[in-house]
Amino acid sequence: GDVLIRVLACGVCGTDLRIQAGEFLAESYPLIAGHEVSGRVEAVGRQVDNCTVGDIVAVNPNVSCGTCYWCLRGRPHLCPSMRAIGVALPGGFAEYLAAPARQVLVMPSDLAPEAAAMMEPVSCCVHGLDLAGITAGDPTVILGGGSIGLILLQLARHSGAAPLVVVEPLQAKRDLACSLGADVVIDPSGLCLEDLRRRIDEATAGGPQVVIEASGHEAAARVALGLPRRGGTVLFFGVQQPSLEIPLRPFDVYHNEITIRGAFTNPLTDSRARQVLAAGRVKVLPLISHRFPLEEIAAALDAVRAGSAVKAMVMP
Repeated sequence: GDVLIRVLACGVCGTDLRIQAGEFLAESYPLIAGHEVSGRVEAVGRQVDNCTVGDIVAVNPNVSCGTCYWCLRGRPHLCPSMRAIGVALPGGFAEYLAAPARQVLVMPSDLAPEAAAMMEPVSCCVHGLDLAGITAGDPTVILGGGSIGLILLQLARHSGAAPLVVVEPLQAKRDLACSLGADVVIDPSGLCLEDLRRRIDEATAGGPQVVIEASGHEAAARVALGLPRRGGTVLFFGVQQPSLEIPLRPFDVYHNEITIRGAFTNPLTDSRARQVLAAGRVKVLPLISHRFPLEEIAAALDAVRAGSAVKAMVMP
């Protein structure tokens, strides 16, 4: 069965910009984008029993088949038939959204709609932290202090990462990173690779155990593999251009036992994201720098594209 949702908030993601630009992901146009959605249930199908009219809900946008090799092994995010709300299916930049009931998660009634809409990015970050394998005392570097980097920062902090270093060119985002638990922030502007590596090595007393590329920018992807100490891990979390290629020396991976991983979407992590949001372990409201009514969606996209927004939220 399906659920009809009155949209209360929908976050703007970098993916939305790339869909708008026609770069990748969307199956066809026109398309209603927006995949970070919260709202109030207006109606439910006959067989829906996981939510009721009036509930505040968040939406997992990633609809998998449930029967393929990957779905049956608990990895629905790798389903070749997966279609995403706001990417292939109508999304949340609208007044109403219809979603399959199994994609809907009831959120605490006292959680702000903007915070509830952050369930999707937080659940993705929970998956990323699982793959990063951070243990207490691991020196950790996060490349990028946008909303994703700042969510990862908070989760890494609660995992015991120490010290925690955020590399971010914008002062406002560096200040926010400090307020949310970063031990060191570094402005990479004007630094050559050698100087950036030296600053990071100094901050981590020999190099990071874990490096997380969270910006989606080519420059960060190019430096990430050269940063970890021996035995370290590099996690590619930010969405890069599909055509981007970066050099890799297999001998270095072998000799230094470097683990390279990617983190894609949010397999079975929704309820965990709800828990950390409800308990206040991850603070998302300080990340929301811009709020726009639905009729100003173009301005919301422009604010994110310009880099002036930490997180923009559309509130129909």
